[in-house]
Amino acid sequence: MDYVELACKLIEFDTSNPPGDQSECADYLADYLGEFSNVRVYEKDGVKNVLAELAFSKSGPTLAFNGHWDTVPWSPEAWVTHPLKPVVHGGWLYGRGAADMKGGLAAIILAFEEVSGLENLEGKLILMAVGDEETGGFKGTRYLLSRTGLRPDYVLIGETTDLLLKVGRRGIIQAKLRVYGDEMHSSRVYLSYVSSIEICSELTLLVRKLDPGDAGDIMPRTTFAVTIFEAGVKENVIPRTANLHIDIRNTPKVTRSDVESLLRRELERLKEKYGDFNYELDVREAAKPYMIRDSHLVRVLEYVYRKLGLTPVHDAGGGASDGRFFVEEGVRNVVEVGPIGENIHGINEKVEVESIFQTQKIYIEAASAILGSDKS
Repeated sequence: MDYVELACKLIEFDTSNPPGDQSECADYLADYLGEFSNVRVYEKDGVKNVLAELAFSKSGPTLAFNGHWDTVPWSPEAWVTHPLKPVVHGGWLYGRGAADMKGGLAAIILAFEEVSGLENLEGKLILMAVGDEETGGFKGTRYLLSRTGLRPDYVLIGETTDLLLKVGRRGIIQAKLRVYGDEMHSSRVYLSYVSSIEICSELTLLVRKLDPGDAGDIMPRTTFAVTIFEAGVKENVIPRTANLHIDIRNTPKVTRSDVESLLRRELERLKEKYGDFNYELDVREAAKPYMIRDSHLVRVLEYVYRKLGLTPVHDAGGGASDGRFFVEEGVRNVVEVGPIGENIHGINEKVEVESIFQTQKIYIEAASAILGSDKS
């Protein structure tokens, strides 16, 4: 089976998460990988995860390939083709999960299979194919690390990176805000009052422009985005309360405490305009940021890229990924490398076909360099 066939096969499985039931895909991969590797399946709250292992020697380094098959939910409306009926057109493969990340998963599975037949290797190669990444990863990679105690020396993650070397990720901080104003009949707005809706509306625009001045050369600044705005009880009532959910993506330079201080500063400034009001603010860290540019794995990948005629370029943009779970466990060689994709989570999601093959070659070469018994 080649990389296009495998990617298409994976896309045909409905692995939407939620609801998170992807047993058919998990069983298929377990059977496929079981033909040439030692396979174990671990289940957490109905989510299956496949762990395949190639042991070349009793000693030596452990390299892990990591990827997920779950996707965000889909609806066929507005798609040119059905999301679960993959189509190759103009050098692109279309389908739900094509870019995130069944194209990348196909590449690393076939690389894993090819490495199984190579000689003069030592150590172990692990493939972690998980069924939960889109809803946090706690039933997927996080669970596998906890359940097995696995701590690889090197980790390659096949998320779509447009063939960039993703050496860092911003963290996630979630803020929940409730603002209290005056409740009154909507016909009496000519009177003086404090509007929770107006305060939250202005704050929505303000936080988008907040800049802590922490942008780096490859990592964007900390960003603030209001993703949920709740208010209103009846069409003729000015509501007493309004609620915001603010999604913050922070760099290693900005902490949870920094974020809370920035938000409280803006709220106090709004009191100068709207008058005194009460509020409740809950700020919690959901994922830690990281940046690891100078590692042995990065140097190996830079060598591999040049060998394949590619230019290695570092990147640290985008959202969070399962890479954070390895970093939290002390793994310092973590890099994401994957194919070129567009419209991730959107209509007509697609992955560039040639880049799937390039990803496969990168993983084979990286495994050969790390696990090769001849390190000269």
